Parts: sequence; structure tokens; C-alpha cells
Amino acid sequence: MLRTLLPYFFTALCYFELTAQTFTSVPLSTIYDSTILVSELQVTGLPEEINDCTFGLESVCFSISYSEVRHLIVTLYAPDGTMIKLAHLNGRDEADHFANTCFGEIGKYFPWEHPPYYGGYQPILPLGTINNGQNPNGTWKLVVEEYQGDEHDGLLERWSLTFGKDPADRDAIIDSSHLPILVINTNGRHIPDEPKINAHLGVISHSDTRPNRVSDAFDHYDGQAGIEWRGASSKSFWQQSFSLETRDIYGEDLDFPLLGMPAEADWVLHGPFSDKSLIRNALTFALAQKVSNAYVPRTRFCELVLNGSYIGVYTLIEKIKRGAERLDIAKMKKSDISGDDVTGGYIIKVDRSNAEGWYSPYRPQGGGKVFFNYVYPKPEDLRPEQMAYIQAYVDSFENAMMSPGFADPQTGWRNFADENSFIEHFLMNEVCKNVDAYRLSGYLYKPRDSDGGKLHAGPLWDYNLAWRNANYADNESPSGWTFDSMQRGVPFWWERLLQDSQYTANMRCQWQQLRSGALSQRHIFGVIDSLTSALGGATDRHFELYPILGHGIWPNPKPIAKTHAEEIENMKIWISERLRWLDANVPGNCPDASAEWQAAPWVLYPNPVRDILTVFLETAPAEGSGFLLSDLAGRLVGRKEVGGFRSEWDISYLPQGVYLLYYMNAEGRILNTEKIVKF
Repeated sequence: MLRTLLPYFFTALCYFELTAQTFTSVPLSTIYDSTILVSELQVTGLPEEINDCTFGLESVCFSISYSEVRHLIVTLYAPDGTMIKLAHLNGRDEADHFANTCFGEIGKYFPWEHPPYYGGYQPILPLGTINNGQNPNGTWKLVVEEYQGDEHDGLLERWSLTFGKDPADRDAIIDSSHLPILVINTNGRHIPDEPKINAHLGVISHSDTRPNRVSDAFDHYDGQAGIEWRGASSKSFWQQSFSLETRDIYGEDLDFPLLGMPAEADWVLHGPFSDKSLIRNALTFALAQKVSNAYVPRTRFCELVLNGSYIGVYTLIEKIKRGAERLDIAKMKKSDISGDDVTGGYIIKVDRSNAEGWYSPYRPQGGGKVFFNYVYPKPEDLRPEQMAYIQAYVDSFENAMMSPGFADPQTGWRNFADENSFIEHFLMNEVCKNVDAYRLSGYLYKPRDSDGGKLHAGPLWDYNLAWRNANYADNESPSGWTFDSMQRGVPFWWERLLQDSQYTANMRCQWQQLRSGALSQRHIFGVIDSLTSALGGATDRHFELYPILGHGIWPNPKPIAKTHAEEIENMKIWISERLRWLDANVPGNCPDASAEWQAAPWVLYPNPVRDILTVFLETAPAEGSGFLLSDLAGRLVGRKEVGGFRSEWDISYLPQGVYLLYYMNAEGRILNTEKIVKF
């Protein structure tokens, strides 16, 4: 069991003799379409402290008449604001109603169970977090909300709280971490989809090597913030993501260098729930920062305590916005309606049509429509002249792309778009095979004409469903093109560009250069290992809270990893195969001999190694090649044939020490040597 959350510690009064007491709500509260139901229950007459030793909350029960309970999110708030999520979009289409469904420590883990729902279950977040020494006398709240305003009405018939001598334990909580700890308190207010509500944000992030403890003072940030939940399909995950805004005491934006990133006010707290590696976004952005000189969002790992509940590992990400330390394009005023002023800067994105924007006149080959969203300036700040300008400019780009002479260097699409940004955007989305690429969060920006003026692809965004983490659009396969497998809604220009021989030649040169550096197998695996190591013990805490390893979470592909290490291994195997497919299939002929790919012969891990050493070759193994292992005195201690691109070698029989691994061809010529540490 993890240790208790120290800011809420208490002295257990282990000598009370108390009997169980149940408090029941006034019956019949109606759940209306697109509303959040908040039902209050007054608790009185209990001791002034509840604990997980002798007397505390044992269970919460409720009955809800509702036709599809998989559309409901049910959350409990204690008088001190501690939040416990009980149910979050769990169930199946045929699941009607909660019938006296109780949540506590008894029973099975609720998210894995099938309807009908009656009896006892363990909630999504541990109920015992509430038994933190608080005074239970006061107002308790049960919040019932519908996902995306589903068109159903329902009835919260009753709900109850039972306190007794067998309280729920305070497990799956955090004491200390080597990662920064963010503590957010909304003072009992429920976080909506929008708009942001005021909250308090405290950040514990020591500048020295001491562990960050939740009992420590907020030494990095201690102030106001705005928060709302965010995402589209990710809103269905039990671990939600949030938009976060640092604010001053007046509720205005406050630029702050959160976790050492450049000072700004707007951030994203991404919960990597379905990404069991926990690193896919951070990995993509880290690689992209080596690939491109353009702006790429920065990231930091952290752990989050929200309203008294530990809710896991998060990635803090810079929100894409205009600014000197973000996307550095010209700031637009409402008076910028003519001349050079009206030409930029703009940020738009290809995305869903649930915001303000316009449709492309050109339909994708795979069907659907392409919708351009206004991002900057915000729709409410845009003047009609500015809307007309950016729409006309994008139309001109698309018209040029569709013209018979689209590839002409003087009159074609290059007059409107920056070629290198489109190449980088394409390669980054294809190397990780991002299923949301091009059609969702497909950002584009246009600087002012006096600053270059051409349309750029980017910045990159949203990579939790990349690197083999989707069971659709052929994502689990290391072969094939993402733009081709997910054609619906993908702008036609990504395929059209591949018909431009100069573009493909430039792209092939860029690919070969990247394969010798930022996108080499050695570098990618090194970044993966570095990020995994940075998470450390936070990984174990996260998966103790969310016991999802070994279970398929939408849209995880099969086989489902049973451990975090296995998830990382599966991802590495896929990456190795993906790189080889792209080596053979990135189109174009590069005329630049200096761009020829110089591959590192292999990648070894783990090193230091305890038992199984894995060797990934970057290129096809030489015929008759093999591995030799010697000690530092030159004595041969092992020999193994090359088993293809990936080989596993059990060296657990060797004593601890330092060894040399040789990769040799059939003639005995050494192709590579590396030092191995056995522990």
C-alpha cells in the first residue's frame, strides 16, 4: 500500500466505539439533457474527524433510472472538497439504470464489470481518500453529468452515504515523487467542459535533488488558476485531461515559467490514459525538436492531485498560441484590415466542424469534408476583412495545388506554402503513423507577408494515438501510409504533393539526413529510454491507481501489454519495423550525395543488463554474421548467431562485470563493438 497523502494527514482516534450510520438523500432529482445535476446531502451528528482506522466512510450508494448509463459520469464531493470519481462512461448500450449500486472497498473493480449494475463495487478512484481526517458534518454532493449532452432524460431516485467502523482504506495515493507535484483545488466546484472556473494551483518542484513531498510548501507556484476539462474522444477516458491557465489575483492571465518552460499563461494537462507507455506525446515532441527549427510545444512530466485525490501521471504541454515564446508570428489588431497588416499572422487548423471556420471547396478522396477552424485571432476578435483574407489565401493555395501546373516552381503551390514545413510535418506524422494526422488538430499558420508570408504546416499536436496505439486505420501495422489509410477528412494536398518530383526528391534527402541523426533507431530508442527513466516510480503509482495493464482500453491494438516494460518493448519493435518500411518507401531520388544515410549498426538495451540483452540492428544483418561476447581480458564468454533485425540473448549465466560485445561478419571483420555492463 502506498503511503498516505500527507497534506491531509490526521491523528487516528482508534478508541471510539461508534455504530454505522446511513444518510439518505431526498428522493427524485431529474437528470435533464445537457445539464449537470448536483444533488446535496446534509450529514450531521458524526465525530469531527473520519479516518481509515476506526470510523469513516464505508460506502456510497445510488439508484439512477437512465436508459444508457454508459453516457453518465458520477462524482462524489466531500465537505472539504475531496473528489472521488465513482463511474465514468462505464457500461454497454444495453445497460439501463443503476439499481442500488454501491461503491466502497468490497466487490470487483467497477470499470471491468458488465451490467446490470447492482451490489458492491470498487470505484474508479479509491473511496478511502475521503477518510483523510476531515469533519464529515456538512454538505456532501453527488454530481451526475451526461457525456457531450446526450439526448436522454433520467432520474436520480436516491443516494446514500454509510459511515461505520470498517472504513475504506486510503490507498493508491502519493507521498513523494521525484517528479513535480501539481495540487489543484477547485473549492468544491465541479470542473465543466467550458468555461474555465477559478481554482488554486500549488506546485511542489524543488530546485535541488530532494524528493518532492506533498507535505512540502508550494515552492514553485502558489496562486490562482483557471481550469476546464478538454479533449474530444479522450473525454471518455477515466483519467481526464484539462486546459490550465495561470492567473493573477484578479483572474487575469498571468505569464509564469511553469516547470521551467518559458513564461506563458496557457497550458494543457494531458492525462495519458490509453497511452500505456505514458510517453507518446513527449516522445514525438522531443524528436520533433531535433527534426525542425520551427516551434514545437515543450513538455514536462508531473503528478497531479486534484481536489484531494491523486489522479496519476500527467504531461504538462505548452498550448499552441501566438507569442514570442510560442509560435512567434505578428500580433494582429482589429485595425489590421489592409495592406501588409492584414496578411498575418494567422493560426488555423483542420479539425472538426464544431467551431467557427469554413469548409474547403475540395473534398477528400476518401469522403467527408475538410473544415478549417479559426485559432488566432480568435473568432470573436476577427474582423470580416481578416476572415476574408485568410480564407482567400488558403483557397488560393488549394486552387494552385489543384491546377495542372501545380508543381511549377514559379507559378505553382510554392508561391503560397513553405515547402520544408510540409516535408517535416509529413515525415513526423508518418514515422509515428499518427491516426489523427492531417485531419484532426492539423495546425497551419501564416506569418505576415513582410515576415515571409507563406503558409506553414504545423505546429505538431496530439500524438497519444501514434506509435502503434490504435486498432483502426491500420495503425498497428508498421507498413503503409497514414494519409492513405485515413483518407476521410484528409486534405487532398498531402497526396497531391507526392506527385511533385522536386518535392519528393527534397523529402528523400531530408529523410536520409534525419535517419543518420534525429530519426535514427539509436536516437529514438535513446529518447524512449530517457523518458521512461524520467518517470521512475511514478509509473508504478499510476498503474496502481488505474489497473489497466493487461486490459484493452480503446483503442489499444492487440496484443495487449501486461506490463509497462512490455508496452515499451512492443513500441520499440514496431518502430524498428516502421523505420525499415519507410526507408524502402519514402518516395523520391535524392541527388545530394552528402545526404546519404549513415546508419548506426545497432541499438542495445537494456545496458546495464541483468539477464536478457536485446539487440536491434538498424540495417539488414550481414550474411553469416554473428555476435561474440568477451570479458575485458579478451576471454570469449559467449557466441550467438544473428537472429534477424532483432535478437535476444540470455546472459544471466554471466557474473557481474563489464564485457565487450562484437558484431562480426562471416569473414570475421568487426562491424561494431560496444561495452556491456552486467549486474
